[in-house]
Amino acid sequence: MRSVRPALLTLAVALGGIACGPLEAPEPDKNTPQSPDDHIALRLAFEKVADAAKSGDSAAVVRALEPFLATRDELVTLFGPEVGARAWKGYSDSIAATLRAEAGDVIVRQVKDGQTEVAVEQVGPAFPARTTPGDQRLLDAMRSKRPMYSVRLRRPGEQLGLRFNGFVYIDGKWRALLKAYDHLDPPPDAEPPPAPTPAPVTDAGAPDAGN
Repeated sequence: MRSVRPALLTLAVALGGIACGPLEAPEPDKNTPQSPDDHIALRLAFEKVADAAKSGDSAAVVRALEPFLATRDELVTLFGPEVGARAWKGYSDSIAATLRAEAGDVIVRQVKDGQTEVAVEQVGPAFPARTTPGDQRLLDAMRSKRPMYSVRLRRPGEQLGLRFNGFVYIDGKWRALLKAYDHLDPPPDAEPPPAPTPAPVTDAGAPDAGN
């Protein structure tokens, strides 16, 4: 019996060592971002838009979207001075103006239709099934490369829904480029003015100056 006790002690120490050894790291909380640029932070921020839509208040939805609108300086940082300035004109004159005028009503309708879940997906060459041609144009044009995401309002359990393009984290903020890809290229050249009509020629071969 005496010889058994050291064996039991050895076994207990071994088991204790196993029990106290390093454990696998717990799975991260899907509702706790690991850093401000974590895509979970983007999802939580956009859920405020969905929450505003649940009240049926279109103006509140627009106010919740405003923090996602990019500035001129941010577009210049992303795309460089020339392309960024050009993108800013279309972004401010068309995209932001349309968002303020129409997005509130659209999102309220979609949320009332059951699209209450916010889904965030990274896009880019590593995710071809998620990446639209417009997404790729934005990524290709970036001088300052960074991850880009899409945000989708959808019904729980479904994959499709209302998609918002081009979310990037820049200067400590989440910004939505949306359809800025439509404004990256210079506009097509204006049609050349028509050629002047030649002056009538007299029999002597000189332009007719009139009587």
